[in-house]
Amino acid sequence: WVKRKGEQLHLITFGASTYSSDSRFSLEYQPPNDWQLHIKYANERDEGQFECQINSSPPLIFVVFLEVIGGYVRS
Repeated sequence: WVKRKGEQLHLITFGASTYSSDSRFSLEYQPPNDWQLHIKYANERDEGQFECQINSSPPLIFVVFLEVIGGYVRS
């Protein structure tokens, strides 16, 4: 998983490893092939575009836009 900020990509996870220094981010694997990104205590700073990038040929990218509204999370 990465978070996109304009043209920049910020790596959050790679495989089963979390690379973010923010301990609120975690990864959960749901068989057979679903990697779910979890954000504990999401807030407005977390808003934006997140991408799950799959190294295949051709590459696959699953895009999620997270919007936080008044304590409620909508994706």
